[in-house]
Amino acid sequence: MGARGEDGIGRSDRTPAAAYPAHWEADIALSDGSAAHLRPILPEDAEALQRFHTAQSEHSRYLRFFAPMPTLSARDLERFTVVDHRDRVALIVLIGENIVAVGRFDRIEDSSEAEVAFNVSDSQQGKGLGSVLLEHLAAAAREHGITTFLADVLPQNSRMINVFIDAGFDVRRTYDDGVVVVEFGIDPTERSRAVIAEREHRAESRAMERMLHPRSIAVLGVSAQRDSMGGRILSHLEDSGYDGSVHVIAKDALEIGGHRTASRISDVPGPVDLAVIALARAEDCIAAVEECGRAGVRAVLVPTEAFTATGGDAPAGEPGRGGSSGRAGLQRRLVTAARREGVRVLGPGSLGFLRTGEDPLNVSLIPHAPRTGGVALAGQSGALSAMLLSGVDARGIGIHEFVAVGNRADVSLNDTLQHWQDDEDVRVIALALESMGNPRKFTRIARRITRDTPLVVLRPPGTTTGAPPGHDVRRSTLPRRALDHVLVSAGVVPTGSVDHLTDVVDALDRQGVPPGDRVGLLANTAALGESLRGAADAAGLHVVRDDRRTPLSTDPRFVERTFTSLAALGDVDVVVVALLDALGEDLAPSLARMARTARSADVRLVVCVVTDHVRREALEEATRTDGAMPPLHPTPFLGIRAAAGMLAARRGAIGGEAPAGREGIERERAREIVGEALSATGFPAGAPRTLDQETTAELLAAYGLQLLTSRTVSDAEEAVRAAEEIGYPVALKSADPVLSHRSDLGGVRLDISDASQLRQAVGLMRRDLAFSGADLTVQAMAAPGIPVVVRSVEDPSLGPVLAFSLAGDATDLLDDVSYAIPPLDEESVGRLIDGPATSVRLRGHQGLPAADRTQLEDLVIRVGLMAEDLPELHSLVLHPVVVGRSGCAIVGARAEVAHAPNRSDGLRRTLSGPAST
Repeated sequence: MGARGEDGIGRSDRTPAAAYPAHWEADIALSDGSAAHLRPILPEDAEALQRFHTAQSEHSRYLRFFAPMPTLSARDLERFTVVDHRDRVALIVLIGENIVAVGRFDRIEDSSEAEVAFNVSDSQQGKGLGSVLLEHLAAAAREHGITTFLADVLPQNSRMINVFIDAGFDVRRTYDDGVVVVEFGIDPTERSRAVIAEREHRAESRAMERMLHPRSIAVLGVSAQRDSMGGRILSHLEDSGYDGSVHVIAKDALEIGGHRTASRISDVPGPVDLAVIALARAEDCIAAVEECGRAGVRAVLVPTEAFTATGGDAPAGEPGRGGSSGRAGLQRRLVTAARREGVRVLGPGSLGFLRTGEDPLNVSLIPHAPRTGGVALAGQSGALSAMLLSGVDARGIGIHEFVAVGNRADVSLNDTLQHWQDDEDVRVIALALESMGNPRKFTRIARRITRDTPLVVLRPPGTTTGAPPGHDVRRSTLPRRALDHVLVSAGVVPTGSVDHLTDVVDALDRQGVPPGDRVGLLANTAALGESLRGAADAAGLHVVRDDRRTPLSTDPRFVERTFTSLAALGDVDVVVVALLDALGEDLAPSLARMARTARSADVRLVVCVVTDHVRREALEEATRTDGAMPPLHPTPFLGIRAAAGMLAARRGAIGGEAPAGREGIERERAREIVGEALSATGFPAGAPRTLDQETTAELLAAYGLQLLTSRTVSDAEEAVRAAEEIGYPVALKSADPVLSHRSDLGGVRLDISDASQLRQAVGLMRRDLAFSGADLTVQAMAAPGIPVVVRSVEDPSLGPVLAFSLAGDATDLLDDVSYAIPPLDEESVGRLIDGPATSVRLRGHQGLPAADRTQLEDLVIRVGLMAEDLPELHSLVLHPVVVGRSGCAIVGARAEVAHAPNRSDGLRRTLSGPAST
């Protein structure tokens, strides 16, 4: 595909080169499941670019340049490799040391348009490289104010034309002098976002499919004594009944356990899909990954803990986490080596993975596979992963697949979710989540999954916004609760312990998600009934029936009859039964009959039985061996907790899609305002800059938000002139950011109705706030209402995050704040506003009128769109926003801007690892 700008006159002749944009570097997933590295081109790439060009077929060269061009001249090589990274940009894709694709754009004169061109290696056609390059080029172009791409394409180059059409942009095509001229805006659309997400899903799912379903496996690190890590994995693999090819790589024996050994991976006959690198030293693992990549292996499992910060073979004095030569540095080298060779890595520090069912496989350090079932289970650290697997196995929960991602230097829990979304044998997904490299991507995937499949997540107590050793993540500046709120909004069922997770997973796996949220309670003693109701109320369950009339009896049929009548009425969706065992007949047959009644009535049944330990063990054994039995719990609290988890799964994901048709938004004007503020001199590079009130008001107005008119004054006469311009009544406030909202500290005086009152107020405030020294602000009065605070912050880990609370000291002291990730729709913004306990005031409290929720929701949605559109918006605080009976007014606003961060989940596909974290 050609470009009209390639006439030898480049922008680099006129424009100084920008600094090398390291944040454009990325590891990318190809559609066949392999990986590659993408980065801006450099002058020293000239020789590799020439090799790439000459290796192309004559047909491919003609489609790109509209001429044969068997080689690139020295002038061409300089023109293509010496760019300014602003008006002339080129990105290359590398596998190993070889360039396999090139994409570039050249700005047309000083306009917002640029010509784009691609060239993909013949051997890599059909792997999605063109579409990935387009996404990354568009993201780079948007950073520098380019809004439109153009390209000249020969009519027979249908593959390239389809790259543009299939990207989801609004493409316009014209035919001119034998060439198809393609033109399209590169601002993201709803369809382009969906296309990116779907392509990412397919590529990452295919990579996991190749890794978790290998046809041939090689194990490195097996000793003749077979007591090594590799030896244990080999034994478990053989015991699992795996019917693929198994190869052993060892240098100290010709034969191990009936397997002829090879001294290196390249000596293995035939292809190898997965290599288990069970070597003790980190340096040896890195070398083995490189050797596997050169031998054509595209997936490796690294179980060694030598890459973590707390064990292994690091030399004394070696830096720890974050050091270039410490364990974090070794881990980055491991991933860099893997990506250079197109290899995906599970680990390091991974227990491995296993699968049950008709095609069993155990490539892990777990000696015995659990029973077969429909639960997909994943963890990170070996310790918590083992605890999780042991807990579900002890409960009798059947597992479909188990994956431990370890330090998740490459393959992460996000990848496992992408894989399991397509697996029809998965009924419930359960994860142990100790750290998140890309929370924004996780919540996006979770929103999609939880519409069909329950997702239960363990967040261990004490896990902060930091990370365990070996987990290289961006640290969040927000409290742990912010991420918890975000996970819940994505439809995740949060749990706090292994027992909690297994209770919820067991209930969902046995019975599925409830059809509604109506809860019925049944108990055979008043005391149990009271405990049951107290737990239900504390959990916020919607109890519609509460039956405590069933007598305590040795005959369990009394409870059966009451439950049957309760379930048959159609008034309940979940019934929690609490039984005090009278030590009469065996309860197991009665519980089985109640379970059959529940299934026929489409009611979910949870049972709590208080009994002695002998009868309890018998009931638990019956429950473990019979999947048709209802989930069993020892206390009312645990039964209610399991029911609450089932109901949380029913609610599913909310939000995540931008609302349609918000009028009065001028995105280009907002970008101009931010760009002008960032280009101004006088503040350190990279440091956030606070916008003045006039600029802040302009930025808000670009999103249809109006800040109450105000004027900054220094004396009483200026205040009077400002008030006459604004119109009485007015408010007088200190311009000090601490005092400007504090009437209790004398920083605010309201309802000033004339010049005399205003002069007196200025004098009193100057006297009372003499220590402040700040200017004063005269502002129009807002109508009476409830003051709230709306915040946006660009978090290093989560990206843009919204926070909502009511204004006041009580909110600050109790941290009564709710959080969400934009963009928000009407449902998700409603959940955000209802999150704080004090937001009950907005609905009308103790006879007060309800506030205008519609206008408040519109305001929050617009703030979310602003935060989503402008990564340069470091923070925005609207404090207070006064919500009245009709409308709401922004009284105070403070905005900070900073140079745009590299968001962990932007509008370009990247893999986790050194280049994207």
